[in-house]
Amino acid sequence: MAEKLSKKELKSPDAFQTTFERMGDYILENKSRVMVVSAALVCAFVLAMGIYLYWTSYTNSSLKLYAKAQDHVSTNGENKEIINENIKIYQELIDRYSHSPSGRMAYYHLGNIYYQKGEMDKAIGSYEKFVSKTGSDRTGVEFLALTSIGYAYEVKKDYAKALKYFEKAQKVYSVGFESIAFRNLGRASEELNNKTKALEYYKKALEKTSEPSATIFIKRKISALS
Repeated sequence: MAEKLSKKELKSPDAFQTTFERMGDYILENKSRVMVVSAALVCAFVLAMGIYLYWTSYTNSSLKLYAKAQDHVSTNGENKEIINENIKIYQELIDRYSHSPSGRMAYYHLGNIYYQKGEMDKAIGSYEKFVSKTGSDRTGVEFLALTSIGYAYEVKKDYAKALKYFEKAQKVYSVGFESIAFRNLGRASEELNNKTKALEYYKKALEKTSEPSATIFIKRKISALS
């Protein structure tokens, strides 16, 4: 059986009741301030929800457009009409959704298309814009973009700039691409007639290589330069 409350306990105010009454008194005394704070909180919540819904719609729309271009590549990527249509899609992604991940990746894919078409200056421009918009990259795409700029300069026979971009590529996240990075550095150094550096890079490439055909190629290069 529960114990009966003493007279003292019955007379003393309940803690919750007291706190509630104090809050009520404060609200009555500060109606204007409470209304302003409440309105500000409601506005902040509505704004946050609006931003969230807008960003969700924004990214979903960009993803649909990006998926359309990727589907074209997987089904009939070599078709000239498809390539030209993809250029339009990627350009639309850049124009309308430049702040989305898909919009940033559009620069990279445009670079690939222009490179395949032999339009090296356009390819370089697209790759550079992609790199400028890339933050901390742990996927290796930044490495591929910088490396592709180097390849484009090689096509243009500008080996000094090619080497510059191969050096940049080697400094970013490149797990799994180390051998390629050093081979590129070796090749560009060789073209610039810097045999000492070329030999150094090829030796580093050999240390990172497990592919049999690449190993044979690098060993031949080392032998020739030695």
